Amino acid sequence: MASNTVRTRVLIISDTHCASLPQEDGNVEMSKSPFTAPLPKADLLIHCGDLTQTGLMSEYLETLDMLQAIDAPVKLVIAGNHDLSLDRDFVFSHRKQNNLSEEQASFVWKQARDLWTASDGRAKLEGITFLDEGTHQISLPNGAHINVYANPYTPEFCDWAFPYELDEDCFNSPATALKDAKFITRYPVPDRTSQAPIDIMITHGPPYKRMDKTDSGVDAGCPHLLRALMRARPLLHCFGHIHEGWGAELVNWSDADRIATETSSIAEWKDGKYASGVAPENGVKHVPVDSAATKERHAAYLDITSNGERIAPGEQTALINAAIMDVKYRPVNAPWLVDMDLPSR
Repeated sequence: MASNTVRTRVLIISDTHCASLPQEDGNVEMSKSPFTAPLPKADLLIHCGDLTQTGLMSEYLETLDMLQAIDAPVKLVIAGNHDLSLDRDFVFSHRKQNNLSEEQASFVWKQARDLWTASDGRAKLEGITFLDEGTHQISLPNGAHINVYANPYTPEFCDWAFPYELDEDCFNSPATALKDAKFITRYPVPDRTSQAPIDIMITHGPPYKRMDKTDSGVDAGCPHLLRALMRARPLLHCFGHIHEGWGAELVNWSDADRIATETSSIAEWKDGKYASGVAPENGVKHVPVDSAATKERHAAYLDITSNGERIAPGEQTALINAAIMDVKYRPVNAPWLVDMDLPSR
């Protein structure tokens, strides 16, 4: 391990949808799920959104109970499309159908926000950091200092929260967006060559064709997010949203960086032009999961330190879909436990 990095253990979960964290007690149904206490101790916990079913205050409190039971000194959380009351635009655009006045709608949103972000809110008091869209600098007690990019938004479907239209791009700058995309980006993902490159990306949804296939066979990931990922090349990109996509991949990036910035339409990109941005030989490697070890550890495991698979900054990225729920909203998927070398700037 290089002297300017520190070995860090990261525990990743997503799409818990109010799931509790029960103790393993020999119950037959419970024994089918690795999402039971105690989860492995970690230096950093990441939750990639969908904390609840519909964003009720009672549901947030259930989720906070679950997060409180996890042993990690730093806990990072983003919202997902099910966390309705954390999306101000959603709350106000739906206030009439929910019979809410403007004052009542404001109260619903502020109550949810304060719970997660106010200095005297329960999340802050319990050491949980809620991340809004954009780049954040995070320091860990083990000495790691990292740049994290967070984004709760996903392509619109079925009238949920934090949506954007399929032709809208909220990840890239005008100079790097696909030519027919509608630019709505407020916080573009920084390039790998920027002064502050991203170490970890946390998004609710997956990038296009990366662990994003639904049970109906549709690739539901975002091509604009994939383009941003290819520019940023973080050490780790974690997400959820597509429950069927649970798993992990290692991506080797090509030297042809221009693919992430050259002119292309959305259709051309989705038809496979993006593939030239992935190294042609062993470009994507699926991470196998040892079921017995996963059940015993209460987490699937990946080592990307210098002693394991070794992710080299700017050359490879580990992708993790950490959705705990399956398509029937049963918490049958394991968290992911990742050992990695993070900067100790």
